[in-house]
This record gives sequence, C-alpha cells and structure tokens, in this order.
Amino acid sequence: MAPLLALLAMLAALALAQVGVAVANYFFPYYYCYDADRGWGLRPGARGWWRREGKAYVQINRDGLRDREHSKEKPPGTFRIAVLGDSYAQAIQVPVEQTFWAVMERRLRACPALKGREVEAINFGVDGYGTAQELITLRRDAWKYHPDAVVVEVFLGNDVRNNSVVLESNRCRPFFIVRDGKLEPVGPFVSSSSYRLWCLARFDYRGLSPLAMLRRAFEILIHPARKPTPDYPYEPALNYNVYKPPADQAWRAAWDVTDALIEEISAEAHAHHAMLLVTTLDMGIQAWPDPLVRQNFMHEMGLNDLFYADDRIAALGKRDGFAVLGLGKPLQAYAQTHRVYLHGFSNTPTGFGHWNEIGHRVAGELIADRLCDMVGQDAAAESGHDASLNQIQANGSRPRQP
Repeated sequence: MAPLLALLAMLAALALAQVGVAVANYFFPYYYCYDADRGWGLRPGARGWWRREGKAYVQINRDGLRDREHSKEKPPGTFRIAVLGDSYAQAIQVPVEQTFWAVMERRLRACPALKGREVEAINFGVDGYGTAQELITLRRDAWKYHPDAVVVEVFLGNDVRNNSVVLESNRCRPFFIVRDGKLEPVGPFVSSSSYRLWCLARFDYRGLSPLAMLRRAFEILIHPARKPTPDYPYEPALNYNVYKPPADQAWRAAWDVTDALIEEISAEAHAHHAMLLVTTLDMGIQAWPDPLVRQNFMHEMGLNDLFYADDRIAALGKRDGFAVLGLGKPLQAYAQTHRVYLHGFSNTPTGFGHWNEIGHRVAGELIADRLCDMVGQDAAAESGHDASLNQIQANGSRPRQP
C-alpha cells in the first residue's frame, strides 16, 4: 500500500506542477528555450498574449521564428529578405502585421526596381541577441532560406556590451575576441560543459522554489525600479557609454569585436551574393520629440551629440563597402516634426522602451525605401556591365578573363 500511495503522491505532484506551468504560460507566456549554439532561442510552437509592454498575441512558428511559416525553398519570382536582430526585431510588443519587417515587406512590393516580384521578409530576431548570435543565426539558419538580401539591426543601446565577454553579465551566449585580426570564440558558454548545463536549466526549466519566489518578491517590494521620466530619461537596460568614444580598454575591445562581427556578416553576405543593409536603431532619448529634453540629457551626460555610435558604424560601412542606414536621425526628425513618441505604450512610460506602432511603421518605411534604392542601383550597375560587355563583343574583342 505504501509504494502505491507514494506513486499516487508523485503523480499528483507532477500533475499539479504541469497545471502550474500551464497557468504561468497563460498569464506570463514564455517563448524561449536553450540553444546549443546561441545560448537561447525561441521555442517552436510557443504562443500566448504578451501584455507587459504593449499588447500582442505572439506565436512562434515551427522553425523557432516569431513569424508566419516559411518554406526553406524560395518560391520562384520572390525577393527574400532575412532580418537579423534582437528584441526590436522579435517585436513582441506589437502584432506581427505592425512590425517594421512586415511594414517593410508590404512597402517593397511597390518598389519599381523589383518589377512586381513577390517580397518575403523572414524574421530571425530574438530578444537579447548580440551581433555574435546574429552572425551564428545567419550562418546556421538564415542561409537555408536563400535570401536575396540581409537586414541586420544593430541596437547600440546594448549590442556593443552584449558582444563583450568582460562587460556583459549574461554569459549564456557565445563570445568572440579579436586575436591577430581574427575572431576567436571565448567565454564560459564555449569552454565549460557545466556552465552550459546551467544555461540549459535556466532556459528550459521554468519553476522556482517558494523560497526563491518570496526572496524575489521581497527584493522587488523593498527596492522598486525607478521608472524613466522626461526629467530622468535613463533606462536601466541601456549603456550610455556608447554616446562617446570608448574611455577604457574594455569598451575599446567591445567596439573592436563589434566592428569585426559586422565585418564578418558583410563577408558572409558577399560570399552568398546577397545584399546587406546594416541598420542602426535609435534609443528613446534620441527620438524624443522635445529638443529641450534631449539638450538637458546631453548637458548632464557631457555630450556634444547623440549619434557618436551611429556615425561610427556608418564610417565602418563606408570603409568596408557595405550599406548602413542610421535610423536615429530620421526618426528624431519625424518625432520632432509630428510631435509624436515612437517608443512606449499605454501600459509603459511614454517615450521609453521599444518601438510602438508608429515607431515600427516609420522605421519599416525607411528601411524599405533604402532597400528599394539598393535594388535599383544594383540593377543599374548590372545593366551597365551588360552594355559594356555587349559593346566589347560588338567590336570583335573578347573580354579579358579574371
């Protein structure tokens, strides 16, 4: 009888645990899982309402993307775009149809240079990703879909820190350093099996002991987070060191590896004959509609402007020959002209956090217009090359072999 009672008790405990997980997933949906290459990813089939910032019903497709289903084989006559990024690309704060990559997809269908081709954007964005994880995603996953173009969003508010094994506190991710001009993998996630086991438990196990729950609740009650305001426009998840040149070796190394990772993505795109557009995103204060708030922030921070980091990535693209679209300045101009906030929702502080519907719309339109220009320039260059080749052949000479 005793063994039977013990078995029944164990089954009852398991059933209660399952009910608890189901209730937690309903009220506080969890979309993530452990990933052996990137630390974490999106759990295929996960779904649920996100209400903490904005409101949207979020569904993760069978390939672990916050997107509709896509075939690996590219349909004929289709211009495909792979979108790489972090929480701005995952965009769980807004419905799928309002995300910047959905806006971009619809707008590009009217691009004259695409001549009526179908446009398909595939979103590989995952919350918290740095450039290293985006590079791995491109190599491991995105190329399987045969994209014609790659859009990489760089959120300078934390991507530079995310790429640094010294500065980043969340080390359940791969890191690289630049050694002898090459990227070399480093960090506990790469070198330690026990650390990877801890990361596995962190992302694949949702439960907390009652004692841990009480401790966290006590900490929240005693030390509530200070919310950002126009008088105190500081967001704790962001690093404001990126507004000025790096002041110490850790930040210099973080910038060096960020540059090298973007350059590696550029080399990948070139090797796969895909266009590359690197987009640098804005932070809330950069697109604040009231210039006085921006000026006060700059004065307190001792800044000359808010776009050091954006201009640095633009210079990298100019030097290495890949396209960069800095979104900060045009988004600031739009917000100031129209007196609207591009960040924040009705259930969060206005002007802070992720893009709202307006922010996604304006950003998506800007990205689409730049891609349309790039397609047109590429087509014009190809046409010019063909015309030159025809002229050479008409003159009776053969083109020189490379």
